[in-house]
Amino acid sequence: MAAVLSQRLLGATTVSGTMIAAHMAGIQVFATGGIGGVHRGAELTMDVSADLTELGRTPVAVICAGAKSILDLPKTLEFLETQGVPVVAYGESRQFPAFFSPDSGLLAPWAMQTPEQVARLIKTNAELGLMTGQVIAVPIPKEHGESCSEIERAIDIAVRESEEQGIEGKESTPFLLQRIVELTGGMSLSANIASKHTKVRVERPVLVVGGAAIDVTSRIGATHATDSLSATSYPGTVLTSIGGVGQNIARAAHYLGAPTYLVSAIGNDAHGHSIRLDLTKVGMSPAYLQFQADGARTAVYNALHQPNGDLLVAVADMDINGMLSGQQISEAFDGLEPGVVGLDGNISTLALSTSIMLAADKQECVVFEPTSVPKCTSVLIALSYISRSGTASRVDGLVQIITPNALELQEMAKVALELALVESAPPDSIVSEVADNNYRLSIDTVRAALTLFPLFPIQIIKLGEKGVAVVSPQQRDQSRPVLRHISPLKPGRIVNSNGAGDSLVGAMLALLHSKQVTMSSTRHVDLSPGEIDDMVVRAQRASILSLESPLAISDKLTPRVIRDDFDDQEC
Repeated sequence: MAAVLSQRLLGATTVSGTMIAAHMAGIQVFATGGIGGVHRGAELTMDVSADLTELGRTPVAVICAGAKSILDLPKTLEFLETQGVPVVAYGESRQFPAFFSPDSGLLAPWAMQTPEQVARLIKTNAELGLMTGQVIAVPIPKEHGESCSEIERAIDIAVRESEEQGIEGKESTPFLLQRIVELTGGMSLSANIASKHTKVRVERPVLVVGGAAIDVTSRIGATHATDSLSATSYPGTVLTSIGGVGQNIARAAHYLGAPTYLVSAIGNDAHGHSIRLDLTKVGMSPAYLQFQADGARTAVYNALHQPNGDLLVAVADMDINGMLSGQQISEAFDGLEPGVVGLDGNISTLALSTSIMLAADKQECVVFEPTSVPKCTSVLIALSYISRSGTASRVDGLVQIITPNALELQEMAKVALELALVESAPPDSIVSEVADNNYRLSIDTVRAALTLFPLFPIQIIKLGEKGVAVVSPQQRDQSRPVLRHISPLKPGRIVNSNGAGDSLVGAMLALLHSKQVTMSSTRHVDLSPGEIDDMVVRAQRASILSLESPLAISDKLTPRVIRDDFDDQEC
């Protein structure tokens, strides 16, 4: 203010500046839309609004609709408490409002229902000689808060874009507010709130339901390659990173440009807090990560690799993945209305069946990543449960896309027959004919793929260094499969094979999102075989980049990797 006034320039005030001017003029109360606060990621950037410090030293009461929901609201309330600022929820509820929403999910320290109560607070504060302001948080009417969840999605997208573009400090809020206007269809935010019939036009995000874990990746030194391990230590390297199949898939989709949310169970321990912090740091919302009861350990995946990157052995402590609740999943579906859903085979039968039926109700495309041979049949058990319980009249096509490797595919076909989810395996004559036309594919792979086709119409079969096999319906006759082989892209030096498959699946989710895929009345994804093959080729680029990275999901993944202008030679 001094710089602007001394130079005789024009300026505009924020809440903090208005408080100073009001106090100088003897004004004790003023109203505004929302106060500033602690920005998301402030533990790293130290970006905290001057509104909060001014509230701690200037005795002016600020009437507002809470703090803007682009902020970190829990930390904002904590900062105000540290400054000694009374925060009052005005009205029937003690819920602290979040600007666009009457309910932030957080309780205000105080609740008052009448103007007289608030006036006594302001008067008493002055009589005590306390030099703090007060926040009187008045929620918008409930009937105008119906669009808040969709506006929150726009906010998450805008925050991620601001971080990707390096927008910080005082430029952050104007950018975020302008971007939110654009994402909500170009309408003013006040207009969105003013009409309860307004439906905000925000792209439907990707939702991944699965595991988040700490990955400990050990690699034996180059001079100590071995076919069998001795009971001794080996020189090498150890890398700790954020992992878990669901988290890996979600991170890859996020890096590749899709607004992505992860639903997962984590422990209330150091590992769990590290996962939340890391997702926030890369621009993903941790809103649907749920801390489990004390004693539940965050999942840990401990892998030992040969010098060339091949896996020797791993220990997976994943019990917490079975604790993911149906209520947590339902809240994510209701709050986000995703367009594409990714499921990780590590989660429980209950979590899988809940997710599948919620997606079916909303006609959302479901992609299942089997994870491993022991876990790959979990989706079949979930489908069998849905069938036996009568929840759905038929289960074929409830999961549109699966992404197994060849061994997982064969195990799934075997169990699908045992559970009578498919009628029978195809005749040997048909299997041989199809295999002859796809000489790179084994008889067992072809038989398993054709067996599962009535249940899972699109199969992306990962063949490692041999590329990918794809099964999908014929364009003219969706009851008949087309099977083909897609040649692999060749990586440079393989550093880590741990996240290559997850990167491919995450890329498929991002590509499905970019196409805004729709479902037919027969539960088929509206994509031609050619479109699917093109998506698989692009998704392989993400897989190659992760093979060449020490991280499970390469930090070189960007939206450009799956676009037309990306040269495969860049991998």
